Amino acid sequence: MDPDAENKLLGFQKVIAYRFTDPSLLILALTHPSFHEHDKTKPNNQRLEFLGDSVLSLVLTHELYQEFPHADEGELTQYRASLIQGESLAQMAKHLRMQDYIFLSPSEKNNQGHLRESTLEDAMEALIGAIYLDGGLSSIKELVPQWIHDIWGGLAKNISQHNPKGQVQEWIQENRPKAKIKYNITRETGPDHAKQFESEIIIDRKTYGKGVGKSKKEAETNAALVAMKRLTGTKPVERDPAE
Repeated sequence: MDPDAENKLLGFQKVIAYRFTDPSLLILALTHPSFHEHDKTKPNNQRLEFLGDSVLSLVLTHELYQEFPHADEGELTQYRASLIQGESLAQMAKHLRMQDYIFLSPSEKNNQGHLRESTLEDAMEALIGAIYLDGGLSSIKELVPQWIHDIWGGLAKNISQHNPKGQVQEWIQENRPKAKIKYNITRETGPDHAKQFESEIIIDRKTYGKGVGKSKKEAETNAALVAMKRLTGTKPVERDPAE
């Protein structure tokens, strides 16, 4: 590797706050499939992407489990999905300036391939896989939460950007950390091909919002929208009859 490229990679390691023991893993993580388009036998970052996807999922699952002790399995799954979706991973990659370091073919770079969301998402996962192989799980468990905090201010902030249920969870965590949130499907109508669901959101046995949707998720989301208005404004509309 020429000195300029080597210095560039050293600069990138400062940005990600991690120094590789084996720099070849970093190079591989940044190697887009197009870079070796004339020799498909040479490795690219796709295998590391496969590994990094699973490592990231494990790290985020652990972080969410610790940070949201009152969230149920379904809520935790949704929160994790908002963090590992392409948009979030691409944002993380851009924050680390990965677009400036990815190795692509000249034609792919001319077509702005280094700015493509899918390219950045894959490179981000590959980088996580590379750090895992180089420094172990403990290194990734330190870095990923730090990157998330630097970009969004924490897990809850990222989650709230993508769904109203996340906004409710964040508000509760900041204002009523001991409160428990529960969603109930109260009614289901219509034929199988055109179902309609009604949901309510209950916080500490008080109903804060009701919503209707073509799926349970949509109904819960609409209930959360109502709840957010009430949490940040007026009192809850009614009490749970069981109270």
